[in-house]
Amino acid sequence: MLTVKTSSEARQIIMDTFGYKLMETEQVTILDSVGRVLAEDIVSRENIPDFNRSTVDGYAVNAASTFGCSDSIPAILNFKGEVLISKSPAFEITKNECAYVPTGGELPQGADAMVMLEFSEDYGDGTRGMLKPSAPGQHVTFIGDDVKVGVKVLTVGTRLSARHIGALAALGYDKVMVYKKPKVAVLSTGDELVDLDEMLKGTMVRDINSYTICAALVELGCECIRIGIIKDELSILEAKVAEIIKSGVDMLIVSGGSSVGLKDATFKAYDKLGDVLFHGIAIKPGKPTIFANINDVPCFGLPGHPLAAYYVFNLFAKPLIKNMQGEKADIKDTKTLPLTLSIPCNHGREEYIGIRLVDNKAEPMYAKSGLISVLSKTDGYLRIDRDCEGLLDGEEVEVELF
Repeated sequence: MLTVKTSSEARQIIMDTFGYKLMETEQVTILDSVGRVLAEDIVSRENIPDFNRSTVDGYAVNAASTFGCSDSIPAILNFKGEVLISKSPAFEITKNECAYVPTGGELPQGADAMVMLEFSEDYGDGTRGMLKPSAPGQHVTFIGDDVKVGVKVLTVGTRLSARHIGALAALGYDKVMVYKKPKVAVLSTGDELVDLDEMLKGTMVRDINSYTICAALVELGCECIRIGIIKDELSILEAKVAEIIKSGVDMLIVSGGSSVGLKDATFKAYDKLGDVLFHGIAIKPGKPTIFANINDVPCFGLPGHPLAAYYVFNLFAKPLIKNMQGEKADIKDTKTLPLTLSIPCNHGREEYIGIRLVDNKAEPMYAKSGLISVLSKTDGYLRIDRDCEGLLDGEEVEVELF
C-alpha cells in the first residue's frame, strides 16, 4: 500500500535528508567547465579594457576642439599621426590636434573622444576637418569601463554557459574551480523491456526511460552510468542495486517496478537494503514514486511510464542534483500565456499537463502517461494545484519550460 505524500512534503523529505550533500571540487579548463557549477568567485585581476579604446575608425580628438563645428563650418585640426592597432601611441595630442585611430586602437594622451571617419575631411596639407561635434567619451571605451580590477564578475554557484566562458577568457582565466560531476546510475526494470537493438515481439516494448533520464542527466552536467535493463525479479534487482551502491555512485535512479503490483520489485529491494522515506506522491502523473536512503545514497524509484518518469525526474530528482552541484539560483524558465483550451481539474490531486507553445499561446497536450510521442512535442508543462476547480480557455497560466 502506498503511503502518499504531497509534492511539497516529498520535496521537504528529500532536502531534509540529502540537502547537505555537496560534490567535491576540481580545477578544469574553461572549455571543460561548460555546464558545470562554479566553486569559486571570479574576481577581475585587471581592468577591462586596460587602455582607452576607440570603438570606431576615425580621429581621436579633444572633444572641446570640435564644439560648434558643422559641414559648413568645420573644426580644422592639425594631424598629429596614426595609431597602429597593436601599438600604444608614442605621442600625445593637445587642443586643435587629432590623430587617426582604428577601431580597437588606443587613444593618445589628451584625447577624450572620437570623430567617425565619415564625418571628417583630409585637406592634404597636414590638417583634417571635423564636420560633426563630438562629446567627451563619444565612441570611446575608457579604462575599466567594462570591468574594474577587484570586481566580482561571477559568483560561486553559477552554472557556466557560453556567455560566461567569454567573460572568463576576457579576464585571462584559462582554468576554474568547479564542483565535480555527480555520478548517477540509471537502470530500467521490467520483464516487458528490450534494448534498442532487439526486435519487438509480442507485448515487448523498448526501454525508453533509461535513455531519456540519462540524456537529462547529461544536460545537467552529470556523469550518467546507464546500467540497462533488469528483469522483474527481486533477488536480481536487489543484488544489482547493492552492487551499484557499493560502486560509489552519488545517486541511483530506477525506472519501473515502483507501484504495488505482484511483480513490482523496486520498493521491496530498496526496503531490504535501506530506508524507504516515502512511497507515493499525490500527483498525476507520477503517483507511484519511491525515494529511499541506502548507505547515504539518494535512491529514486520512478514510474515506468515514460511521461510520468520524465515529469518526476524534473520535479524531484533534478532539484536535488542541482543542489548537490552547488548551484545557488534555481531559476526556472517560465512563460505566462493564455490557454487554447479549458482544462477540467482532478480536485484533490496536483496535476501536470504537457504544454505546446503555439502562436504565443499554451496548448494543452493531453496524453496517457505511457505515451512518449507527446513528450517529444511539448515545450514545457503546466502545474495545476490540487485545490484548482478548473482552468478556462483564454485564462493566463504559467508554463514551466523544459
